[in-house]
Amino acid sequence: MENHKTEKLLILAVLALLLTGVVMVYSASAVMAGQSYGEATWFVKKQIVWAGAGLLVMVACSRIPYRFWQAMTFPLMIVSAIGLVAVLTPALGMEINGSRRWLRIAGLSVQPSEMARLTMVIYLASYLAKRRDHLDDFTRGFLPPVLTIGFLMSLILTEPDFGTAAVMGVMAGAMMFIGGIRLRHLWGVTLLGLPAVYAMVMRVDYRRERMLSFLNPWEDPTDKGFQIIQSFLALGQGGTVGTGLGEGWQKLYFLPYPHTDFIFAVIGEELGLVGTISVLVLFGLLAWCGVRIALAAPDDFGRYLAFGITLMIVVQAQVNMAVVTGLLPTKGLTLPLLSYGGSSLVANLAGVGILLNVARAKRSVRMKTREAKSPRRGLGLLPAGRFGRGRA
Repeated sequence: MENHKTEKLLILAVLALLLTGVVMVYSASAVMAGQSYGEATWFVKKQIVWAGAGLLVMVACSRIPYRFWQAMTFPLMIVSAIGLVAVLTPALGMEINGSRRWLRIAGLSVQPSEMARLTMVIYLASYLAKRRDHLDDFTRGFLPPVLTIGFLMSLILTEPDFGTAAVMGVMAGAMMFIGGIRLRHLWGVTLLGLPAVYAMVMRVDYRRERMLSFLNPWEDPTDKGFQIIQSFLALGQGGTVGTGLGEGWQKLYFLPYPHTDFIFAVIGEELGLVGTISVLVLFGLLAWCGVRIALAAPDDFGRYLAFGITLMIVVQAQVNMAVVTGLLPTKGLTLPLLSYGGSSLVANLAGVGILLNVARAKRSVRMKTREAKSPRRGLGLLPAGRFGRGRA
């Protein structure tokens, strides 16, 4: 019964975020769409179609036994790698603002890196569940997933898409920590990677400029610091209750990408502190539901899968909101379930569907076997990984 309530809360949180996203995409993009495409609803119509498709995918994934994805790990990794290579091919990939992140398929723009994030979660969940007895070993336990994920991240960095690669690295580290990988191995590879990260940031002009403008945006308010300053102005003008839906000014060609990367700033301006806190509460509720589902999962794979999907959505949301509020340098990352963009929307909703199936699988097991009566090893916080070992 508790898991049933958790499912309902998760669905309500997701639907609330989706509805808020559709409304705010229209508000943020109507003027721009009217001037650029002659139709104020150009962006929101596409968002509604993608949201509908994503919900269908979510329902379908919620009905597919989650263990199916463990069997599909290798094919999914191959498809993801092919997609990431294809975007780098001039004849196939679309270049927008200097980056090749999209494929044009049947008239639709598809971003393979979004699928790669979900595929990475499935791969890591499967790996951690199957190799849990070898995770302490550097060569047999730690190195294989680091090399595999490093390969996917290197393809994404080549696009280039530093933000998505960085978020994937954080997600992978968190999942491996939860799974029981030794901390000294995680810290070791992190320290070894710092010089490479420094080189990628400080030796690439536009990334270095973003970092310097992050440290002091007011030094160049009309160029390098323009984005974050406009975001500050939007949030500041919103006050407690906002200027009113549709009444914001910063989206009128002051705030860059108001319907994608900086939609949280539009929410802050038009709905105020009340609106931004409401969004934070909804993501917090989503995270709480995801953790509860993970802790109640019937096996290690389901547990790691639920944790990974929750991280996939919540970590990117945290990074996006941190960028908008000036806590992190500017990155091209959308706000999950809210920003305009089909690939991200469908991938995240597919993840939510899998999460729902993990929850339902646990309820089914309880009804059939009364598993709750059996003792559980560990500290009672996580039944597997760092806080004990669960059953396979």
